[in-house]
Order: sequence, then structure tokens, then C-alpha cells
Amino acid sequence: MIRTFPIQTPRLYLRQFAVQDAARAYDNWMSDGDVTEFLSWETHRSREESERTIKNWVLSYEFGTMDWCITLLKQKQEPIGSITAVQDFPDKGYCELGYCISKDHWGKGYMTEAVKAVTGFIFQNTDYTWIQARCDSENHGSRRCLEKCNYKHAADLDLPCAKRKGEIRTYSMMRIDRRDTVMI
Repeated sequence: MIRTFPIQTPRLYLRQFAVQDAARAYDNWMSDGDVTEFLSWETHRSREESERTIKNWVLSYEFGTMDWCITLLKQKQEPIGSITAVQDFPDKGYCELGYCISKDHWGKGYMTEAVKAVTGFIFQNTDYTWIQARCDSENHGSRRCLEKCNYKHAADLDLPCAKRKGEIRTYSMMRIDRRDTVMI
């Protein structure tokens, strides 16, 4: 049951990952501590680690995961980031998005474009009634991105962060409801 289909926006092409993307993904963002600072996974220390991760993502497509490789429309082979339903709860009517993009592409509106496109795709192709995303309270760029995509603040949660040895972090839970979207 494949649920990750290509999505094209004015500037981006979102597609399934391929194992061949691993080296460039490692170089572009998976090895960059600034990019991974607020993510749930550790900065990758080798291309092999990124290759193992991407192999797992590729294998997971047949189980219905929603996991896109973000590329520029004019350079469809160059991965610059990822966006995925990191938590997927069809029985509860929602999923949670996670995303990241290489530092070279920060501040250009690419992630906003990707989040809008994936949000529209999910609402057009699933029965989900809402989508949520969580961002660390110190990750102001991520929160601004979600606000530009019409996600609204739902709650703040203090949760232990495994990546930071259990340190309690405050996360802003943002969400968008199907009824609040304009289909893309």
C-alpha cells in the first residue's frame, strides 16, 4: 500500500527516497548539527548511517508510510530535505508531520511550500480530520513555517528529550483541521 506519491509545487518536487540519495542527504543535512538540533534523531556521523536510515525508509514504503524526499523542481535528483508523517494514526484520524531541510535552503520558503503541499496531499488522499506538528519552543523558524501554513497553536507540552539525556523541553503542538484548509 504505497501512500507516498510524487508532489510537484511551483519550486519543489517531492518524491520517494532512493538508496542512492544517502550520500547527498548526509552531506546536505543529516550530518549538520544545526539542522538536526531540534530533531528527534542524532546527527549522523557517517554516510553509512544515513544509508541505513534511508534504506529503512525505502523498505517502509510498502507498509504505507508517508515520507518524501524534498528536491528542487529543476534538480529532482538532489535531495535537500525530508518531510514525513512521523506519527501516523489512521484509527484516530490524524498524523504528525516532521520535517527538516538543509541549512543552505533555510529562509527561502521551501519548507513552507513543502508543508502546504504535503498537508493538502494528506487531506486529499486520507480520511484524516487533522494533522499536528510539534516544534521545540526554541525552534522559532519551524513555528513560523507552521503558522504560515495555517497551523494553529494547540498546546505547550513539557516532555523529556531522549536526545538530550532526558532534559525537559517545552514543545509547541501545532495543528490544522481539515475544515480549516483550502485544498491545493
